[in-house]
Amino acid sequence: MTSALPATGGSAGPLPGENWGQGCGANCFTLDEDGFTCRRVLGEPEVWRVELLMHDTFLPSVNAFVVLDGDEALVVDAGTPDPMNDTRLMRALLGLGVDPTRTTLFCTHAHIDHVGLARELAEAGARVLVPEGVLADMRRFAVSAWRDEMVARLSAEGTPAAEARELADVIWDHVVSFEREKIAFETVRVGASVRCGRWELEVVPAPGHTPGQCVLWEPSTRTAFLGDAVLFLCSTCVGFWGEGEDPLGEQLATLRALAARGIEHAFMGHGLQEGDVAERCLGNAGHHERRGARALAAIRERPGQTGYELVPAMGWRAPFEHWAETPAMTRWFLVSESVAHLDHLVATGAVRREPGRDGVSRYLPA
Repeated sequence: MTSALPATGGSAGPLPGENWGQGCGANCFTLDEDGFTCRRVLGEPEVWRVELLMHDTFLPSVNAFVVLDGDEALVVDAGTPDPMNDTRLMRALLGLGVDPTRTTLFCTHAHIDHVGLARELAEAGARVLVPEGVLADMRRFAVSAWRDEMVARLSAEGTPAAEARELADVIWDHVVSFEREKIAFETVRVGASVRCGRWELEVVPAPGHTPGQCVLWEPSTRTAFLGDAVLFLCSTCVGFWGEGEDPLGEQLATLRALAARGIEHAFMGHGLQEGDVAERCLGNAGHHERRGARALAAIRERPGQTGYELVPAMGWRAPFEHWAETPAMTRWFLVSESVAHLDHLVATGAVRREPGRDGVSRYLPA
C-alpha cells in the first residue's frame, strides 16, 4: 500500500459534519462513536496512528502505530486491554486492509499500555517481536518477588507500610509477562533490523523508563518510533529499579543520544510530536537536572531526611495538601521518580544514603 500524503508528519483533520462510521477525511477513519481514530500521520513510510483509551492515569490515550508497505504491516506497540478499547486495534487493522498473518508486532517495552493487546494480534496470526531487554524486564518485574522488593524499597525510603504496599500493587499490575500468559513471541537483539516490505528499522536501546526499552529507527527518512523514551505531553516517568541502579542516569543518556540522532519524524507512545525532537530531548534532560538540583539543595539545607520526606521538595506540581485523596498511580509516579532522582544523586557521588537502625534510609550531603 502506497501513500500520496506528503512526508511532513502532518495529518488531515476531521471534516465538519461527518458522523461516526462515515470516516473523518481521506486519511482518517473513526473507530467508534467516542471519536477515537485511525489517522495517517506520515506518507513515506506510510504510518497510521491508532489512538486507544487509557482510564487510570493522567494521560488520556496511548498510541499504536501501523507501518504499511505492499501487503506487509508492522504494528509498533499494542495498546492497553482496557475494556473500553474493545476491539479498536483490530478494527483499525481491518479498516486498513491488513492481513494479520502478514503483520509483525514490535513491543518497545513491557508496560501493559504498550503490550496489552498483543494476545489479540498473536491469536490472529501476527508475529510478535520482543527485544531481549524487554523479555528480561518481563521476567524481572512481572513476578510477585519484584512486588515484594518494591514494598521493601519504598518502606526503606520512609513510605508508611500500608502506602508502600498500595503503591507497589498499583504499578505491579501494569507489567505483563508473555511467558506467564502464554503469548507466542520471538526475541530480537539490539542492533538487529525489523523489516516491513522495503523498510528496515533498526532496534536501538533506550533505557530509562524501563531497563530494556528499545526504539525503532529508520535512517533514510529519519523516522523513529520512540515508545515512552521521550514525550511531548509530559516528562517520561522514570521510577526506581533496584538499589544500586541508576535509571535516571540511563534516561539522561538516552535523551542525549536521541537528540544527537537527528530525528525528523517522531512517533511516541502518548500524544504527538509538537516540535523539534532534539530540542525536546535536551529540554527534558535539563528538566530532570533541575529537579535533581532541588533535591540536593533540600538535603544540604536539612540533612537526614528520608526519601519520602524529600518528595515535596523536588518541585512537583502535585496536591500534597490532599495527598491521601490523590490516586495511587499518581502517588506512585511522584514517589518512585523522586527515589530515582535520589538514586542518581547517590550514583554520581553528590549525596550519600545512610540506613538507620529503624530500617529507614536518610540522605546526607557527600
